[in-house]
Amino acid sequence: MPTRSEFLKRVSDMPVTGEDDPHLARWLQPEKILFGVDAKDTASLFGIAAHEIGRIHGVDPGPVLRALTRREQAGSTALGNRFAIPHARIAGIDEPVTLLIRLAAGIEFQAPDHEAVDLFLFILVPLDDHHAHLQLLAAVAQLFSDRTFRSQLDAASNAEASAQTLKAGIARFKS
Repeated sequence: MPTRSEFLKRVSDMPVTGEDDPHLARWLQPEKILFGVDAKDTASLFGIAAHEIGRIHGVDPGPVLRALTRREQAGSTALGNRFAIPHARIAGIDEPVTLLIRLAAGIEFQAPDHEAVDLFLFILVPLDDHHAHLQLLAAVAQLFSDRTFRSQLDAASNAEASAQTLKAGIARFKS
């Protein structure tokens, strides 16, 4: 398994445009944004995310929770700067699913910069879709590494403002 820095280098070097996958911009826009969520730890956060994804997509939240937990046990998905990308492959969905959660207060998440994490973009992809998984991770790494975008997203005061900021940032992937 590659180290975190090797993985980030590999995905950040991947070309990511709407030409690579015309659905990328749509998949990047979270289906739901939960703002000001009260989660005290990873377990409660993942439970909230699994329940919401299950509700939206009509899938059992149990396997979603187990897939997210297993992936996180393999290594933290925190990228630093108070941001993490919990991701996993699951059965029961036909295309990628994204959910953005902004916590009321950050939680310990084994981030490389040792900062508490308060912004989470959950990405779930179908079990057999490796291409979309890598494309989404690469796009998210590029988008969330942009300081201007991050400061605008951090300044968003509610879910609607966050959605507008994301929409503007994602527009560059539509080429």
